[in-house]
Amino acid sequence: MNPYENLPSDTPDHIRKMQVDIVLKKTPLERLKMCCDMADFSMAMVRKLIKDKHPDISEGELKFETIKAVYADCYSEEEFTRIRAHFVSLDHKTS
Repeated sequence: MNPYENLPSDTPDHIRKMQVDIVLKKTPLERLKMCCDMADFSMAMVRKLIKDKHPDISEGELKFETIKAVYADCYSEEEFTRIRAHFVSLDHKTS
C-alpha cells in the first residue's frame, strides 16, 4: 500500500509515483534525515512568521509562541500557561 496515494495534491499521479519511488529508494537513515530537515525548516518558517508579525518579541516569548503554533492541539490552556511561564522565566535569567 502506498501511504501517499490518498493525499490531496495538484501533482499528477505519474510524478507523485516518481517522487515516492525516489524516497522509498533511500535508506531509513536518509529518510529520517529528510524528515528532520523538513521539521527544522517548518519550525524556522513558523518562527519567522511570528517574528515578522511581532518584531520586538523576546526570545522566550518567540519560543513559546512557536511551540503554541505547532502543538496547538496537544496541550490544554493550563499546560500552555505553564509552558509560557517557563520560557518567559528564561528571558529574565538572560537579561
